[in-house]
Amino acid sequence: MLVILLNCVTLGMFQPCEDVTCQTEWCLILQVLDDCIFAFFAVEMVIKMMALGIFGSKCYLGDTWNRLDFFIVMAG
Repeated sequence: MLVILLNCVTLGMFQPCEDVTCQTEWCLILQVLDDCIFAFFAVEMVIKMMALGIFGSKCYLGDTWNRLDFFIVMAG
């Protein structure tokens, strides 16, 4: 939950109209944080897939919330 909150804060701090090429130190810091958060969510998804299995009614993609999580991580 803390990582989701951190992700919301960093997304709110990003200002693409002021720094289109992301050359400022602040933008680069936010980019690194975004990459780390994405990696955290991707690793979490892979661990859950390995623990539950991928397909089937009782597996990872059998749960609607996990399918939503999968879609969001893959879109990221």
